[in-house]
Amino acid sequence: MCGISAVYRYTSITETDKEKLLAMNEEMHYRGPDDRGVWNDDRCGMAQVRLSIIGLEKGKQPLFNEDKSLVLICNGEIYNYIEIKQELIAKGHIFNSDSDSETILHLYEEYGVKCLEHLRGMFAFCLWDIKRKQLFAARDRIGEKTLYYAQVPSGIVFSTELKAILKYYIDKPQISLEQLAEPIRYTSPISKKDTYIEQIKRIEPGQYLLVDDKGLLQFKYWKRDLTDRFTGSFEEAKAETLRLMRESVDISLRSDVPIAIMLSGGVDSSAIAALAKETGREVHTITAGYKGQFDCDERDVARRFAKEKGFIYHEVELDESDFKDCFDELTLHLDEPITDIAALPQWALYKKVKSLGYKVLLGGMGGDELFYGYQYWNKLAESLATHRKHQSLFPWKGMAKKKEYLRFVLKNWKYILWAGYPFKIADSSVGYWTVEDYNRFADSTSFEFDGESYSFKDAAMHFSFENTTQMNELDFIYDFLFSKTMTMAYLYLSDRLGMGNSTEIRSPLLDYKLVEFVSSLPMSMKYRKGQPKFFMKEVLKGIVPDYILNAEKRGFTPPISFIEDVAEKYNYQVFKSDFKFYNSALADRLLLLNLKNKGVLKL
Repeated sequence: MCGISAVYRYTSITETDKEKLLAMNEEMHYRGPDDRGVWNDDRCGMAQVRLSIIGLEKGKQPLFNEDKSLVLICNGEIYNYIEIKQELIAKGHIFNSDSDSETILHLYEEYGVKCLEHLRGMFAFCLWDIKRKQLFAARDRIGEKTLYYAQVPSGIVFSTELKAILKYYIDKPQISLEQLAEPIRYTSPISKKDTYIEQIKRIEPGQYLLVDDKGLLQFKYWKRDLTDRFTGSFEEAKAETLRLMRESVDISLRSDVPIAIMLSGGVDSSAIAALAKETGREVHTITAGYKGQFDCDERDVARRFAKEKGFIYHEVELDESDFKDCFDELTLHLDEPITDIAALPQWALYKKVKSLGYKVLLGGMGGDELFYGYQYWNKLAESLATHRKHQSLFPWKGMAKKKEYLRFVLKNWKYILWAGYPFKIADSSVGYWTVEDYNRFADSTSFEFDGESYSFKDAAMHFSFENTTQMNELDFIYDFLFSKTMTMAYLYLSDRLGMGNSTEIRSPLLDYKLVEFVSSLPMSMKYRKGQPKFFMKEVLKGIVPDYILNAEKRGFTPPISFIEDVAEKYNYQVFKSDFKFYNSALADRLLLLNLKNKGVLKL
């Protein structure tokens, strides 16, 4: 696990480039406190800071192939590296390190850019092919690791973190008002590619780029397929899902440093802990709660489950003192204003976990998005389906259509009278809890940047679920949650806040083979109305106890008084506004931190 940066020049690497690569390493020192390296030839320069997880002594980057014609920097973990390495050694490849990342080099020798098809894990990397004079940059399928890039005069620069590119390679940044406003309104960006700095882009999940003297080319190598393709029985679907879960948890436990599982007491983390125990390994779990009595505290459930399964149980308690410096600390490690309020307790938790000596944590990210675990979104999708069905029946023509319409009206007359079906399908459906605050903020807020004035009421904020086709409403909404909210907010925060504390966060439920298989199942098999995570719970019967499977869902949202206190104490430095709330306070703080050294903010 690392922080990486690379510079490609159409002309030649300069001394200034070399100095900047060293500085970009320093910018991300917390991501890799164990080691660092810089390399360059005449056209490409690479830099990396390393958090040593696998191959502690022999894993220094940049990494090279046998004849040193390929150079690699990689951020992430290749979980199936053992199997890949065995296959490649049998083909005659010679490995120079114990790093899982080195498998990418030798796979590239065998398969070129199709090496991506063999990788199972979370990663973002840059590979320089010296003979071809070509840079190959890629990001994992789900988007667990970030990789930003910018086209600069006579070259292209890449980095794990936006702020490193911004600070050292963007002389006159340009602000995208819409991209700045999106995470304030929706808690995360909607665009997978664009950032609030116009010149800086993201490599998208499942995408790779090729750069040479002809320019930059972009390719998509993976996209989630939600079409029904599975033709087996319900029992066969359950068996294969469980097999893939077991396999993913098993390979996700590979580590040469202490590893623990974040056990919340919910279905997802409990499943990972139970399956980890099946591997025969010693399982350490960490459960967090808040001092006092709060509905989201599940320590009693986690403690009971840990005792039954024989986990080595650790408990972390957070109180108001743990939140004292959270806001200032976590914003130092964020590039983008991802405004999920759960970030504050996450930061406090990872900080305490680090002091316990664990460098790797497994969590239950993805279970809700993959197995339809959110009751609100389920009801919204059902409402949208009813709405679309109504639209398709009216106006009716012919007796058969008339009878179908009348049957529909008799069954759904309440929804039709309410005109909400029963949830209103509108822009407010996404991030409904921020609508009122955002509108008050946008109506009165402006700021000046580089001689221009920006007003948030000019930002076009609109997202509609109405574009989906009939019968696909549930998958349409959940694909939005999976690819936008989860990837752009939850996974982003896991990376930034975990690595901000030199801790790697792994998510076994997001293994792409598991995602592909579950996505292939017919909706009738994996979803039941009024039963969130129906299929997942069927799979886990006998593995996770009923008192967890049947419990009401609880999140790790902090006491709202903590959040209100943060917003109340914060004073705008960039924005001019009559209204303030947490999301806008965080965005203001990020603008201040990321742009204050550019000399273009009028404060």
